[in-house]
Amino acid sequence: MTADTEKPPSPTASPSSLATAVGVGLVVGYATSYGQGLLPDALSSLANSSGSWSLVAFLLGMLARRPWVSAIVGVLSLAAMVLGYDLASIVRGYGVATSMTAFWLTAAVVVGPFLGWGGNAVRWRTRLTPLAVGAMSGVLVGEGAYGLAYIADTTSPVYWSGSIAVGVAFLVWGGVRRFPDARSLLLASGTTALVAAAFVLVYSGRVIMWFT
Repeated sequence: MTADTEKPPSPTASPSSLATAVGVGLVVGYATSYGQGLLPDALSSLANSSGSWSLVAFLLGMLARRPWVSAIVGVLSLAAMVLGYDLASIVRGYGVATSMTAFWLTAAVVVGPFLGWGGNAVRWRTRLTPLAVGAMSGVLVGEGAYGLAYIADTTSPVYWSGSIAVGVAFLVWGGVRRFPDARSLLLASGTTALVAAAFVLVYSGRVIMWFT
């Protein structure tokens, strides 16, 4: 059964969606800290990837029927990932940099609503679905491009290339399954390009240094 033919969940499912977002976020964040030392070199960047966290928040946004609930899910899941990561770091005996925590919590508040809303739009196939698919694809493609262009000398290109491939595949899937018309595909593709370029610009500009 495809997502667009499913019966929308009732509004009473919202508390469950929020609880799931927090629970999954904590687990993902906690696992990320351990993954940094356990993953093979080719995949080690997965544990330092904002794209993977963004994708989790995006997918969790599909749980709620109402867009505003999905937006909250996006914020809560990302914030929980940050806190889960910090908790695991403390358990492992490492310190927690408050500046980094502040940066990623700020990112959760700013970006989280769009990721959660995007997941909602893709699942229920609204008129904004091309923008949502393009935005998520752009994050994955942009992070991959940044990795290959700026840190390929210290990290394996395998993960970054994979991130680009997944972003492009998601864009193609959207065009086939969610908006099979040329105008919507063009809009999604343009959004992908813009978000990817913005991602590289923000990361290469070291915006995170503002918090240190």
